Amino acid sequence: MELHGLSGWIKSGLLGVLLLANTATFAQILNAEAFQSQNEPLEKWRGQTAFGVNLDKQQALVYSVFTDVDAALRIKTKSLLTASRVRVTGTGNDLLLNGGFAHFRLRDNTGKLLLLEHYAQYQWDGVRGLKNRFILGSNIRQQLQNDSLGSLFAGFGAFYEFEQWGYGAVPSERRPLVLTDRNVNLLKFNAYIRFFRKIAPNLRVGSTFYYQARPEYFFNDFRLAGNLELIFLVSKNLEFRVNYDGIYDTQPVVPIEKFYFTLSNRFVFRF
Repeated sequence: MELHGLSGWIKSGLLGVLLLANTATFAQILNAEAFQSQNEPLEKWRGQTAFGVNLDKQQALVYSVFTDVDAALRIKTKSLLTASRVRVTGTGNDLLLNGGFAHFRLRDNTGKLLLLEHYAQYQWDGVRGLKNRFILGSNIRQQLQNDSLGSLFAGFGAFYEFEQWGYGAVPSERRPLVLTDRNVNLLKFNAYIRFFRKIAPNLRVGSTFYYQARPEYFFNDFRLAGNLELIFLVSKNLEFRVNYDGIYDTQPVVPIEKFYFTLSNRFVFRF
Protein backbone atom coordinates (compact mmCIF):
# COMPACT_ATOMS: atom_id res chain seq x y z
CA MET A 1 0.00 0.00 0.00
CA GLU A 2 1.30 3.50 -0.84
CA LEU A 3 0.67 4.74 2.69
CA HIS A 4 3.27 2.34 4.03
CA GLY A 5 5.94 3.73 1.70
CA LEU A 6 4.95 7.29 2.58
CA SER A 7 5.16 6.64 6.32
CA GLY A 8 8.64 5.15 5.90
CA TRP A 9 9.74 8.27 4.02
CA ILE A 10 8.34 10.52 6.76
CA LYS A 11 10.08 8.54 9.52
CA SER A 12 13.42 8.63 7.72
CA GLY A 13 13.05 12.33 7.01
CA LEU A 14 12.15 13.08 10.61
CA LEU A 15 15.23 11.25 11.86
CA GLY A 16 17.39 13.21 9.44
CA VAL A 17 15.94 16.53 10.57
CA LEU A 18 16.68 15.73 14.20
CA LEU A 19 20.26 14.69 13.47
CA LEU A 20 20.92 17.77 11.36
CA ALA A 21 19.52 19.92 14.17
CA ASN A 22 22.53 18.77 16.25
CA THR A 23 20.55 17.42 19.18
CA ALA A 24 22.34 15.94 22.21
CA THR A 25 22.72 12.77 20.66
CA PHE A 26 3.99 8.37 23.79
CA ALA A 27 1.43 8.00 24.38
CA GLN A 28 -1.22 8.22 21.69
CA ILE A 29 -2.58 11.62 22.76
CA LEU A 30 0.36 13.91 22.20
CA ASN A 31 0.79 16.45 25.02
CA ALA A 32 1.53 19.49 22.85
CA GLU A 33 1.00 21.76 25.85
CA ALA A 34 4.25 20.54 27.40
CA PHE A 35 6.39 21.93 24.57
CA GLN A 36 8.72 24.80 25.43
CA SER A 37 7.34 26.65 22.42
CA GLN A 38 3.84 26.75 23.96
CA ASN A 39 4.89 29.53 26.36
CA GLU A 40 3.85 32.40 24.05
CA PRO A 41 7.37 33.75 23.46
CA LEU A 42 7.78 37.52 23.47
CA GLU A 43 10.98 37.44 21.42
CA LYS A 44 11.26 36.62 17.74
CA TRP A 45 11.92 32.90 18.24
CA ARG A 46 12.89 30.34 20.87
CA GLY A 47 13.24 26.57 21.21
CA GLN A 48 14.80 23.62 22.94
CA THR A 49 16.35 20.22 22.31
CA ALA A 50 16.21 17.23 24.65
CA PHE A 51 17.64 13.76 25.14
CA GLY A 52 16.05 11.24 27.49
CA VAL A 53 15.04 7.72 28.47
CA ASN A 54 11.50 6.28 28.32
CA LEU A 55 9.84 3.48 30.27
CA ASP A 56 6.65 2.32 28.51
CA LYS A 57 4.06 -0.20 29.73
CA GLN A 58 1.76 -2.03 27.31
CA GLN A 59 2.17 -5.83 27.35
CA ALA A 60 5.46 -5.49 29.26
CA LEU A 61 7.92 -2.81 30.36
CA VAL A 62 9.91 -1.42 27.43
CA TYR A 63 12.94 0.85 27.76
CA SER A 64 13.93 3.27 25.00
CA VAL A 65 15.88 6.46 24.35
CA PHE A 66 14.53 9.50 22.52
CA THR A 67 15.47 12.96 21.31
CA ASP A 68 13.20 16.01 20.92
CA VAL A 69 13.38 19.34 19.14
CA ASP A 70 10.76 22.07 19.40
CA ALA A 71 10.76 25.74 18.46
CA ALA A 72 8.48 28.76 18.07
CA LEU A 73 8.64 31.59 15.57
CA ARG A 74 6.61 34.74 16.13
CA ILE A 75 5.44 36.71 13.06
CA LYS A 76 3.50 39.84 14.06
CA THR A 77 0.34 38.52 15.77
CA LYS A 78 0.89 34.87 14.79
CA SER A 79 3.04 32.13 16.35
CA LEU A 80 4.24 29.09 14.40
CA LEU A 81 4.96 26.26 16.85
CA THR A 82 6.80 23.11 15.76
CA ALA A 83 7.93 19.98 17.60
CA SER A 84 9.33 16.55 16.72
CA ARG A 85 10.61 13.38 18.36
CA VAL A 86 12.20 10.09 17.40
CA ARG A 87 12.46 7.13 19.77
CA VAL A 88 14.89 4.21 19.48
CA THR A 89 14.39 0.92 21.31
CA GLY A 90 17.07 -1.74 21.72
CA THR A 91 16.10 -5.32 20.87
CA GLY A 92 19.03 -7.68 21.41
CA ASN A 93 21.86 -6.46 19.19
CA ASP A 94 19.54 -4.36 17.04
CA LEU A 95 18.23 -0.81 17.38
CA LEU A 96 14.65 -0.20 16.29
CA LEU A 97 13.29 3.21 15.31
CA ASN A 98 9.81 2.57 16.67
CA GLY A 99 8.22 5.84 17.73
CA GLY A 100 8.02 9.52 17.03
CA PHE A 101 5.96 12.48 15.92
CA ALA A 102 6.01 15.74 14.00
CA HIS A 103 3.68 18.51 15.18
CA PHE A 104 2.89 21.92 13.64
CA ARG A 105 0.64 24.55 15.22
CA LEU A 106 -0.36 28.05 14.09
CA ARG A 107 -1.70 30.31 16.84
CA ASP A 108 -3.39 33.70 16.50
CA ASN A 109 -2.32 35.94 19.39
CA THR A 110 -4.67 38.87 18.65
CA GLY A 111 -7.07 38.05 21.50
CA LYS A 112 -6.02 38.71 25.10
CA LEU A 113 -8.03 35.90 26.69
CA LEU A 114 -9.26 33.80 23.74
CA LEU A 115 -6.81 32.42 21.18
CA LEU A 116 -7.53 30.49 17.97
CA GLU A 117 -5.07 27.74 16.99
CA HIS A 118 -4.85 25.27 14.10
CA TYR A 119 -2.63 22.19 14.10
CA ALA A 120 -1.47 19.21 12.06
CA GLN A 121 0.36 16.15 13.35
CA TYR A 122 1.91 12.87 12.22
CA GLN A 123 2.71 10.17 14.77
CA TRP A 124 3.66 6.51 15.08
CA ASP A 125 4.21 4.26 18.11
CA GLY A 126 5.60 0.75 17.61
CA VAL A 127 5.23 -0.16 21.30
CA ARG A 128 1.44 0.09 20.99
CA GLY A 129 1.14 -1.11 17.40
CA LEU A 130 0.15 2.32 16.04
CA LYS A 131 1.64 2.36 12.54
CA ASN A 132 0.37 5.75 11.37
CA ARG A 133 -1.68 8.56 12.84
CA PHE A 134 -2.56 11.81 11.06
CA ILE A 135 -4.66 14.55 12.68
CA LEU A 136 -5.79 17.98 11.52
CA GLY A 137 -7.79 20.26 13.80
CA SER A 138 -8.52 23.59 15.48
CA ASN A 139 -9.00 24.75 19.07
CA ILE A 140 -10.26 27.79 20.92
CA ARG A 141 -7.83 28.38 23.82
CA GLN A 142 -8.98 30.26 26.93
CA GLN A 143 -6.58 31.92 29.37
CA LEU A 144 -7.97 31.42 32.87
CA GLN A 145 -4.98 32.68 34.84
CA ASN A 146 -1.48 33.84 33.93
CA ASP A 147 1.14 35.59 36.10
CA SER A 148 4.81 35.36 37.06
CA LEU A 149 4.21 32.25 39.22
CA GLY A 150 2.16 30.19 36.81
CA SER A 151 -0.69 29.82 34.36
CA LEU A 152 -3.94 28.00 33.76
CA PHE A 153 -5.38 27.44 30.26
CA ALA A 154 -8.33 25.49 28.87
CA GLY A 155 -9.16 24.60 25.29
CA PHE A 156 -11.93 23.05 23.21
CA GLY A 157 -12.06 22.12 19.55
CA ALA A 158 -12.53 19.47 16.88
CA PHE A 159 -10.18 17.43 14.69
CA TYR A 160 -10.09 14.84 11.93
CA GLU A 161 -8.14 11.67 12.74
CA PHE A 162 -6.78 8.84 10.61
CA GLU A 163 -5.19 5.85 12.38
CA GLN A 164 -3.62 2.64 11.08
CA TRP A 165 -3.12 -0.11 13.67
CA GLY A 166 -1.30 -3.44 13.54
CA TYR A 167 -1.35 -6.36 15.98
CA GLY A 168 2.27 -6.26 17.18
CA ALA A 169 1.27 -5.18 20.72
CA VAL A 170 -1.78 -7.45 21.01
CA PRO A 171 -1.39 -10.56 23.24
CA SER A 172 -1.40 -13.74 21.17
CA GLU A 173 -4.65 -15.04 22.74
CA ARG A 174 -6.51 -11.91 21.54
CA ARG A 175 -5.23 -11.88 17.96
CA PRO A 176 -7.59 -12.80 15.09
CA LEU A 177 -6.67 -15.52 12.62
CA VAL A 178 -6.12 -12.97 9.86
CA LEU A 179 -3.78 -10.17 10.96
CA THR A 180 -4.98 -7.36 8.70
CA ASP A 181 -4.24 -3.77 9.71
CA ARG A 182 -7.20 -1.80 11.03
CA ASN A 183 -7.79 1.69 9.58
CA VAL A 184 -10.16 4.27 11.08
CA ASN A 185 -11.21 7.76 9.91
CA LEU A 186 -13.05 9.78 12.55
CA LEU A 187 -14.17 13.27 13.49
CA LYS A 188 -13.66 13.96 17.22
CA PHE A 189 -14.10 16.67 19.81
CA ASN A 190 -11.15 17.61 21.98
CA ALA A 191 -11.08 19.33 25.40
CA TYR A 192 -8.06 20.00 27.60
CA ILE A 193 -6.86 21.95 30.62
CA ARG A 194 -3.22 22.94 31.29
CA PHE A 195 -1.75 23.93 34.67
CA PHE A 196 1.78 25.25 35.24
CA ARG A 197 3.25 26.57 38.50
CA LYS A 198 6.54 27.71 40.02
CA ILE A 199 6.72 26.07 43.46
CA ALA A 200 10.37 26.85 44.32
CA PRO A 201 13.17 28.99 42.78
CA ASN A 202 14.51 25.99 40.82
CA LEU A 203 11.42 23.80 40.59
CA ARG A 204 8.35 23.96 38.32
CA VAL A 205 5.39 21.61 38.02
CA GLY A 206 3.06 21.20 35.06
CA SER A 207 0.01 19.05 34.41
CA THR A 208 -2.33 18.57 31.44
CA PHE A 209 -5.56 16.59 31.04
CA TYR A 210 -7.17 15.70 27.70
CA TYR A 211 -10.61 14.33 26.82
CA GLN A 212 -11.21 13.19 23.23
CA ALA A 213 -14.43 11.61 21.96
CA ARG A 214 -16.64 11.14 18.93
CA PRO A 215 -19.63 13.53 18.92
CA GLU A 216 -22.23 10.74 18.74
CA TYR A 217 -20.64 8.75 21.62
CA PHE A 218 -19.23 11.58 23.71
CA PHE A 219 -19.54 9.84 27.10
CA ASN A 220 -19.32 6.20 25.97
CA ASP A 221 -16.37 6.00 23.56
CA PHE A 222 -13.52 8.30 24.59
CA ARG A 223 -9.80 8.65 25.30
CA LEU A 224 -8.73 10.23 28.57
CA ALA A 225 -5.12 11.25 29.09
CA GLY A 226 -3.20 12.88 31.93
CA ASN A 227 0.32 14.24 32.27
CA LEU A 228 2.44 15.32 35.24
CA GLU A 229 5.85 16.93 34.79
CA LEU A 230 8.49 18.09 37.29
CA ILE A 231 11.04 20.57 35.92
CA PHE A 232 14.32 21.12 37.79
CA LEU A 233 16.34 24.17 36.68
CA VAL A 234 20.01 23.20 36.54
CA SER A 235 21.19 26.48 34.97
CA LYS A 236 19.76 29.30 32.85
CA ASN A 237 19.55 27.11 29.72
CA LEU A 238 19.63 23.58 31.13
CA GLU A 239 16.78 21.65 32.77
CA PHE A 240 16.16 18.12 34.04
CA ARG A 241 12.59 16.89 33.63
CA VAL A 242 10.67 13.91 35.02
CA ASN A 243 7.46 13.19 33.11
CA TYR A 244 4.55 10.77 33.57
CA ASP A 245 1.92 10.24 30.84
CA GLY A 246 -1.08 7.95 31.17
CA ILE A 247 -3.88 7.21 28.71
CA TYR A 248 -7.14 5.29 29.02
CA ASP A 249 -9.01 4.26 25.85
CA THR A 250 -12.49 2.83 26.37
CA GLN A 251 -12.53 1.06 22.99
CA PRO A 252 -9.07 0.54 21.42
CA VAL A 253 -9.06 -0.01 17.66
CA VAL A 254 -7.24 -3.33 18.21
CA PRO A 255 -7.55 -5.39 21.45
CA ILE A 256 -4.56 -3.96 23.34
CA GLU A 257 -4.73 -2.99 27.02
CA LYS A 258 -7.04 -0.06 27.66
CA PHE A 259 -4.58 1.68 30.01
CA TYR A 260 -1.06 2.63 28.98
CA PHE A 261 1.61 4.77 30.61
CA THR A 262 5.02 6.27 29.88
CA LEU A 263 7.60 7.45 32.42
CA SER A 264 10.48 9.51 31.03
CA ASN A 265 13.54 11.38 32.28
CA ARG A 266 15.35 13.89 30.08
CA PHE A 267 17.85 16.70 29.98
CA VAL A 268 16.62 19.78 28.10
CA PHE A 269 18.79 22.51 26.59
CA ARG A 270 16.89 25.74 25.87
CA PHE A 271 17.98 28.20 23.19
